[in-house]
Amino acid sequence: MKSSLSALRKCMEQWGWDVAIVSGSDPHGSEYTPQRWRLREYVTGFTGSAGTVVVTADHAGLWTDSRYFLQAETQLSGSGVTLHKVQPGAQSWQEWVVEYCRMNPGVVGFDGFCHSFDEIDKLKTDCPGSIFESRPNYIDQAWHDRPSLPDGEVWVLKQEYCGREASDKLADLRKFIKQNDCSSALISDLSEIAWLLNIRSSDVLHTPVVISYCLVEQNRVLLFADQKKFGNSVLAYFESLDNIEILPYESIETYLPSYLNRNPKTSIVLDSHSLNYQLCSIFRNTDSVRIVDKVLPISLSKSVKNQTEIDGFIQAYIYDGLAQTRFFMWLEEMLAKGADVTEADAAARMTELRKENPLYIDDSFGTISAYGANGAIPHYDYNTAQTETKLQPKGLYLIDSGAHYQCGTTDITRTVPLGPLTDKERFDYTIVLKSMIDLSMAVFPQHTTGARLDCLIREPMWRYRLNYGHGSGHGVGHLLSVHEGPQGIRQDSNPEEFRPGIIMSNEPGIYITGQHGVRHENMLLCIEDSVNEYGTWYRFRTLTCTYIDTTCLAPDILSQEELDWVKDYNKACIETLKPFLKKSEIEWLKSK
Repeated sequence: MKSSLSALRKCMEQWGWDVAIVSGSDPHGSEYTPQRWRLREYVTGFTGSAGTVVVTADHAGLWTDSRYFLQAETQLSGSGVTLHKVQPGAQSWQEWVVEYCRMNPGVVGFDGFCHSFDEIDKLKTDCPGSIFESRPNYIDQAWHDRPSLPDGEVWVLKQEYCGREASDKLADLRKFIKQNDCSSALISDLSEIAWLLNIRSSDVLHTPVVISYCLVEQNRVLLFADQKKFGNSVLAYFESLDNIEILPYESIETYLPSYLNRNPKTSIVLDSHSLNYQLCSIFRNTDSVRIVDKVLPISLSKSVKNQTEIDGFIQAYIYDGLAQTRFFMWLEEMLAKGADVTEADAAARMTELRKENPLYIDDSFGTISAYGANGAIPHYDYNTAQTETKLQPKGLYLIDSGAHYQCGTTDITRTVPLGPLTDKERFDYTIVLKSMIDLSMAVFPQHTTGARLDCLIREPMWRYRLNYGHGSGHGVGHLLSVHEGPQGIRQDSNPEEFRPGIIMSNEPGIYITGQHGVRHENMLLCIEDSVNEYGTWYRFRTLTCTYIDTTCLAPDILSQEELDWVKDYNKACIETLKPFLKKSEIEWLKSK
């Protein structure tokens, strides 16, 4: 059994806890978190980006989704933690806790900073016989060498890249606050704060945000963050922008009660679905405060890119197209020479080529570099693999990677042949490509939501009784999180409609355990197509500028229209990249 799990159980016994909920997120509901808040990883050893752990005296379980099933099975082996698979019809961790508490009413402990108010409030309602105790940072008593808060330097994203002044964004938010007859709004989402103030940092690996909270009033902004991270140039920017005051990050828990004591009849906009339990409870437990509980408009505003941001994304995908063309050319040459190239070597080379661009800032996520059977693990991590895998001149290689450039953020997956393929590999390669093409060519009416488009992308695979467990598309932030809402293309219902200016991934896949995996991913920009008597119509423009290998297509699976799409797409990639490539690189690209 993992020693950290034993240490947690000793603490639970000391505190009188019957159940401990271990979050995998931070006080801001982030998908990717600093090391300090990787409680799930500390307790279980599981390094995936999604999942919740529940611990009792005689059971410890991790609930995670299909992207991580194979990874979790490997990493949990011998840990004393049971894998609970999150899939349709399966019991969720919340349902498990409710069932346990009905049979064993007791004390349920959790870190109130690492769960949303709505999440815990519903559990309390469903478990009336149990006591719920928030103990902030409870993991400190078990995790003695817990990392401290990150200290990345804050910098300002220039107007030439963001396209809109922070003062304009603040004005829109203040208008929303006033429309709701409130005096302030509390923001805890890190991407929303970074977007609102046009600031970035390196506090979170691959996600250039600032660990902070933001309280916006009509005449001032309170930013709760580590003051040491703000240099003179940023402070001067704040002074020119607005009445912005920086307070210590951890002081927010004591500041809010004193703020409410001074302003007992204040009114505030907050989102209890995203705001953590600890802070939201301060307002909920103050009777005189008027709360307007709703999603702030920032989420939608930052997802609909302005023209400067769109132009930046287009440029970023040209940069990526150049780097990836050179990467695949290098890879082919290395394997032809018989050189040893591991999955880690390939990922490092991809990053090196992107770094040659002066606007490169960081990879936008950890590269998924997966050869052969490893490709069947959707979020495969070669860093945690038990053995090092070398690429061979046969079979399929999948690389899912991306970068943050000053002008935009990229995310792209390509599966390529490294040599001879089986008929099964050719078929899977082609049917997944067919699905990606069908969404790329889609025309759809205004007010369409993601679940409808998800059916469209999966339909070619469903005909062959094939499917995949992850979503088909996610939004991408502009130099923010590579996974961005509120829109999404997935099977579960999401009421958010598609709008022109939204940038989404298009990434169907097939995963054959023990054999191979195939995923093709391009980035799409939603644009207006036309208007007629039936309404307004939208379609997608493909932004990705990396070739699709046609040397391994299975015959008769793609229609003539789909074949024409591939031909036109590859031709456009060549024409766009040609001015920046050497003659030998152009000829190689044409051969693909």
